[in-house]
Amino acid sequence: MKDPPRDVLDVRDLDDVEVYATLAAQLADPSADRAALLAAHGLDEERWEALDDAWQARLSEADDEEGEDVGVPPLVAAYAETFARVQRARARSELTFDRFLEAARAMKRGTDMATVLSRLDLTLEDYLSAQQRWTAAMLEDEELMARFQRAMK
Repeated sequence: MKDPPRDVLDVRDLDDVEVYATLAAQLADPSADRAALLAAHGLDEERWEALDDAWQARLSEADDEEGEDVGVPPLVAAYAETFARVQRARARSELTFDRFLEAARAMKRGTDMATVLSRLDLTLEDYLSAQQRWTAAMLEDEELMARFQRAMK
């Protein structure tokens, strides 16, 4: 016999702290498509809130159980490390306009792309993502376009 359907998920439905922390970090991105991210995990906002509340309670309990003398409990450390790793990866791939200009100017000078990317500690994906983002932004913002054109002279 099947279990009756539940209206709300509990913490056991997403019981891996890394999966939870990754999703929490992705949802913290203001540009994230929340509905798509949640749907990929079989969630909606209401179910996510219930799950998030359950995980936050679990993390608090882990912190309380370990006491002050032990340091950071393993569950809390695993959550924090995963959350930070996901955010660092996102931040690294979102180049500022100035950093994009720096790379574009270096490439315009005739330096080969691999050398420029290596020198600036960028990946090709970082650069192409920034190029797409900032090109679209420049098409919408004349001041940004003028700034780009001045920098490329």
